[in-house]
Amino acid sequence: MKPSRYNIFLPLRQGRILAYNGFTGGFALWEKHEQETYQRLANGLAANLADPVVRSLIYGGYLVANYVDELALLEEQYNAHRFNERAMILTIAPTLSCNFGCDYCFQGLNKPTQVMSQEVQDAIVALVERSIPKINHLHVAWYGGEPLLQLKIIETLSDRLIGLCDARGIKYDAMMVTNGYRLNVEVAKSLYVRRLKTVQVTLDGNRSDHDQRRVLLSGKPTFDSITQNLREIVDSVPLPFSIRVNIDHRNRDQIHSLIDHLAEMGFGNRQTVRMYFAPVEAMTEGCHNVASVCMTKRQYGSLEADLYWYAFEKGLTSLPYPPRFHGVCGAVRPNAFVITPTGDIHKCWDTVTFPQHAVGSIFNIEAVVQNEKTQQWMDWTPFVNDTCRNCKILPNCSGACAYKFIHAQDTRGEAAILPCPSWKYNIKERLVLRAVKMGAITADDYDREMIKTEPSELCADVYLPGQALPDKMEAMYALAAK
Repeated sequence: MKPSRYNIFLPLRQGRILAYNGFTGGFALWEKHEQETYQRLANGLAANLADPVVRSLIYGGYLVANYVDELALLEEQYNAHRFNERAMILTIAPTLSCNFGCDYCFQGLNKPTQVMSQEVQDAIVALVERSIPKINHLHVAWYGGEPLLQLKIIETLSDRLIGLCDARGIKYDAMMVTNGYRLNVEVAKSLYVRRLKTVQVTLDGNRSDHDQRRVLLSGKPTFDSITQNLREIVDSVPLPFSIRVNIDHRNRDQIHSLIDHLAEMGFGNRQTVRMYFAPVEAMTEGCHNVASVCMTKRQYGSLEADLYWYAFEKGLTSLPYPPRFHGVCGAVRPNAFVITPTGDIHKCWDTVTFPQHAVGSIFNIEAVVQNEKTQQWMDWTPFVNDTCRNCKILPNCSGACAYKFIHAQDTRGEAAILPCPSWKYNIKERLVLRAVKMGAITADDYDREMIKTEPSELCADVYLPGQALPDKMEAMYALAAK
């Protein structure tokens, strides 16, 4: 037997440890005898499969047979997950126009104002109809700009797609990203009956911070309107929604007060409400102006761990657990397309306001598949990157964000050096939160410094601004810049 390459150990007081395995998702509390058994087998002692401790170590994935190539197995599972063509994902933007003027918007402030034509809508329905013999699931993400500026298009197109899928026995579901300003009860009811599984709404700190960052184009505030909309929805419509909080140096100190405010409004311990956090990053040309206020990955990772703990206490987040293949978004799936109001097709929704990054048109989907830019997305994989290949959280992260590799020349700050997710900077703290709230350990069982995540322990290649990148990564970035 040999140790798994994806083991992460968290030392506790009294000689115990928490053991996590990224490949299997195994999570266990080890006493001294489990640790001793693990170490003996890791040192080459023959495994006694009659021993229940040995069986549990193997079952959890902490030990694997000497002949097992975990990296090859992981890549096989990743490819099966990513290249499943039975599911179609359509991200549809009925308009790229927006009623907000957020300074950090990656789409920029000068957004196109076109509205999706009937011809483009018909072409979307025709695409799904042609694909039905090959798919068993259609997932639609309503996007913008601000999609609710064109609610009628969403309703009409949803009804057509749902009718088509129901008639052919295809599973249909949807989600939406909206600023929430027009998300009143009647709109929520309309979306719910059209099978939206979740709606994402953004609140950027308490009222004062939010109303400096997320204002109407007229400059008027939006915080009270959005929170009142959500407050009315939560009591009358079973539409799940997630509250996203974008964080940078300007609002980092006020997120706790936002959590308190939402709890006071009655959002805590609701089955339909979940909160999550995200760093502001200067990812595209449209948001380079905020590069100076972006937090470093270490700064953000430490803050995020604390915020999840605090929000969980208020009933606003679930217990964190590392995701599986987080980086497998629609951009790198063969049967996923982002469709703009003009019918242009993109692979990633971060590029929708930049026509030069389109991969084709809804009116010629065959050409989209063969497009060189499409192939660039399909060819990208974290398994050719030595840093990713050697990282303990590769099963969770799987490269995190292909855009930050493929369009690295448009990205500023640390995200342009190595686009690792916050899990690389706080996975241990978040695992401890889970263990405490599950009742496996108590606050007296650990020391915060002892369980602090050190990225270099997860992957030896941790790069800082100004440092050279590995040759393979340099070559990938050079190819992307052509």
